[in-house]
Amino acid sequence: MQQGDETAFGDIFSHFHKRLLMEAFFLLQDEQQAKDIVQEIFIELWNKQHWKNIHSLSAYLGTAVRNRCLNYLQSSRTAEKRRAAYEYLTSGQHEAADAHTHTDIQKDNRIDQMRVAIDELPEKTAEIFRLYYLEKKNRHTVAGELGISVNTVKTVLSRGLKVLRSKLK
Repeated sequence: MQQGDETAFGDIFSHFHKRLLMEAFFLLQDEQQAKDIVQEIFIELWNKQHWKNIHSLSAYLGTAVRNRCLNYLQSSRTAEKRRAAYEYLTSGQHEAADAHTHTDIQKDNRIDQMRVAIDELPEKTAEIFRLYYLEKKNRHTVAGELGISVNTVKTVLSRGLKVLRSKLK
């Protein structure tokens, strides 16, 4: 590695870091996540060493930060939706049953039915459900851990939800 490359990259970092950090924070409203995203962008830029061939570094870095922030926000919303859906499936959004009224007993029975239905799913399907909904892992991570394709994970989750819905009608 040449000293000139390090100096040039240091100049790039000094020139753009604060502006990119402000842009990321504006989009995310989360200082730590903004810092992480900007740092990741600079690390990738350094590791790929293609920064020397970019015509408009300002436009490139701005677009990279904006896209990375939007991807993060999208995945956060998706994860929250998955969490809420799983909680709904497993808890039925029931309240603590201090005094078991007829409705509370029905809700408890419904929750028990859901748990039994999940346990009755095929082993791989139940495992994928646990990794995706309980451990909050994304489809790519689940696929990687189980050695299957992302499309298989999507299909298994979709079919598993259909089975659960039909069993719980």
